[in-house]
Amino acid sequence: MSAHPITLAILVLYIALLVVIGLSSTKKSSGGLSDFFLAGRNLGKWTVALSAVSSGRSSWLVLGVTGMAFLSGLNAVWALAGFITVEVFMFFYVARRFRIFSEKTGSITIPDILQSRYNDKHHLLRWTSSLIIIFFMIAYVGAQIVGGGTAFSASFDIPSSTGMWITAAIILVYTMLGGFHAVSKTDVLQAFFMFLSLVVLPIIAIIKLGGIGPIIDAMNTQGDGFTSIWIFGFGAIVGLLGIGFGSPGNPHILVRYMSLKNVKEMRQAALISTFWNVIMGWGAVWVGLAGRAFFASVDELPNGNHEAVFTTLGSQLLDPVTMGILFVAVFAAIMSSADSQLLVGSSAVIRDIYERIFAKDKEIPQQKLVLYSRVTIVVFMLLAVLLAFSATEFVFWMVLFAFGGLGACFGPTLLLSFYWKRTTRAGILSGMILGLITVILVKQQPQWTYAFLPDVKQMFANILFGVTYEAVPGFLVATLATVVVSYFTKQPDHSVQIVDELKHGQIEEKM
Repeated sequence: MSAHPITLAILVLYIALLVVIGLSSTKKSSGGLSDFFLAGRNLGKWTVALSAVSSGRSSWLVLGVTGMAFLSGLNAVWALAGFITVEVFMFFYVARRFRIFSEKTGSITIPDILQSRYNDKHHLLRWTSSLIIIFFMIAYVGAQIVGGGTAFSASFDIPSSTGMWITAAIILVYTMLGGFHAVSKTDVLQAFFMFLSLVVLPIIAIIKLGGIGPIIDAMNTQGDGFTSIWIFGFGAIVGLLGIGFGSPGNPHILVRYMSLKNVKEMRQAALISTFWNVIMGWGAVWVGLAGRAFFASVDELPNGNHEAVFTTLGSQLLDPVTMGILFVAVFAAIMSSADSQLLVGSSAVIRDIYERIFAKDKEIPQQKLVLYSRVTIVVFMLLAVLLAFSATEFVFWMVLFAFGGLGACFGPTLLLSFYWKRTTRAGILSGMILGLITVILVKQQPQWTYAFLPDVKQMFANILFGVTYEAVPGFLVATLATVVVSYFTKQPDHSVQIVDELKHGQIEEKM
């Protein structure tokens, strides 16, 4: 389709605004790595809450969940229930410990936290966690670029490959220039656009149809799966709920907790983020359901792609101005995640590997480290683009692989580190490695392993009553490995005192 000039103008103005924010944040982000990657721990509750929501949802919500609701009806609700529940728990309980520990130990990354918690002098935890982050962040950003290509292709008369390059260029410019300052400011703006569009579009669709009756009729036509959340089998439901296993371990969400200026505002930030998550999640489901009333078959969508229902429905129902806002929401969802993921990936290279390992005995000016970080962001983006062009899966599943993989590797690691006094370095290391291996084997087991390994995906499906989403077995294996190995290895010094002090909201810097 060809977009209206006004629609295109709104999108261009929005992109220009992102670049301006990036330019205006350059000076603030150039002071040092803490400024570049954490905004100097000086963000307010609204910024932290909305930034966490927008960076965590990505194109998965606007394109993936709407497309899933279009294909499977109310069953898409299970995809929302898991991550919303877990993120409520994280924000209300874990986030406070995260914030206190990171400030007192001077930690600005996940590997920093692990190094400090376990006094890892040999850098095994730092190396392992950094490489895991780099691996999944490239996949994650690649998924967002694919989402950008899909959005541009569905919205304008350009190939998806061109849309992917445009998406990558825009994200690269403001992220590289403004760092976490720019990312946080743009995330707040993007959260409002996503919220507005996911509320406005289903309301307008219902009005155009004359009520929810036609939507219900369309759902009934598709069968029971569209009208009942119980039509899925136990394994499928648990697999969708298992999406929540990703939330405790995704660094681009966790760094938001570390950036809050006043730790006493964490509960208020939690309430804000929960409200935003619930409204946007249900809005995405209703977009997909309304889409069924307008498009009886997936063949009626561009290229037969169910993930194009959001933009296609909008183009039929909205005036040029509102359609411009809708397009902005799609790109906002994509950019608000990709920019944060680029920063996390860059921090793993420059902060965790270069500064803390290779240059640990050198005095390197912070401004130079920021420069290196910007260069690394460029390299990350190029790698992500290469992956995006070779991607064979839809955005929904690409994002779930990275989201679930990070959750399996870091979720048990961080939760046990903050709550269980008996956790050891060897336990954490074992959990991360076995969690990673499990996620990869369940996702795509290499053929050469069949000679000495069973079908790992089928094995876990049998054990877990049909669950096939890799995050669930990955999380469980990582937890079990961490607990078992910790019981048989030496408990770190001060671990009892650290957990006790975190419980009471204080911790002394002993590391």
